[in-house]
Amino acid sequence: MSSAGTDIIIPVWNNPTETRECLASLVEHSADFRLILLDTGSEPATEQLLHEFADFLDNRALLMRSESAQGFVATVNRGLARAEAPLAVIMRSSTRVTSGWLDPILEAACKTEAGILVPCFEPFGSGSSSTRKCARAAGEVHHGSFSALGITRDLYAAIGGFDESLDGDVWCLKDYSRRAGRAGFTTLRVAGPPLHSRETITYGSRERREKMVRESIAAYTARWGEARFFCAFFASRTDQETLGKAFAAMLTAARRGHHFFVYASPSVYRLILSASLHLLHETILVHKLPRIFPQRACRTAFARIQARHCDVSVLTGLDGLLDLEDEKRVSFAEVEKSISAAEV
Repeated sequence: MSSAGTDIIIPVWNNPTETRECLASLVEHSADFRLILLDTGSEPATEQLLHEFADFLDNRALLMRSESAQGFVATVNRGLARAEAPLAVIMRSSTRVTSGWLDPILEAACKTEAGILVPCFEPFGSGSSSTRKCARAAGEVHHGSFSALGITRDLYAAIGGFDESLDGDVWCLKDYSRRAGRAGFTTLRVAGPPLHSRETITYGSRERREKMVRESIAAYTARWGEARFFCAFFASRTDQETLGKAFAAMLTAARRGHHFFVYASPSVYRLILSASLHLLHETILVHKLPRIFPQRACRTAFARIQARHCDVSVLTGLDGLLDLEDEKRVSFAEVEKSISAAEV
């Protein structure tokens, strides 16, 4: 039985140069870890490379090989089933880590509701300093990335692995975050040194991949429903208590896949920033309204959003909200009620 604090799960299928860079960076920049290397029928050069790393790491590595290539998600699930540490990190062999990458993830994993930990990424070869922190603030996100993804042991014990019938990419990841949320866990972006990732090479016919994505979208929508889009316009008379109630309702809905565009007067915008409400979730986007002609600015903003998302509703029902009377409207109470009904 391993006593490592983190199990790092890496599915591998060929690409020995990228794989060597990935593993070498992990060995150099990680501590108290075990590698779970999943070789899915690689050619001899990659197979030998994995054996060399496994021999070098001794009991800090577990090498598993199958003679034929398996699906990526099925391979990830095999690794998760063998993980024993409080934290498991799934990582593609095309990712490269930098100094201090793991510490913020471990710290975030200690939070009570933490389930999925999402590091920041930069394109490979961007040339940024390895000690620079992610420019994006920590907060909840819609889903993670298989380039690197942390999963707490408590979450895995509660919901198990990924759905192998889905696409092995965005819709599979969205589904896992929704399942985590239903079990009381959050998906958190970690503000630490960015990891470097390459664009993933996809195999198989384009038609087959597109069919899989369509089927995954249909399965996800049948399971969780359609994402909805909302606008909220806060006038200067909005108080702190009203803001707290509004953002609590929006956070609950954002965790269920919905999107919010918030526009606030300058004074309310300052309240939002001072309470860090703009950092709650990546799908709650906050903008400042101008002091002059705010109603006109609201209509311009709404038209711009409506051009991208045709079915957008204006939120009403709380003191201080500006109302666009000739647009589609829905009250906060109705949104909360529909979300509660969907969770039953």
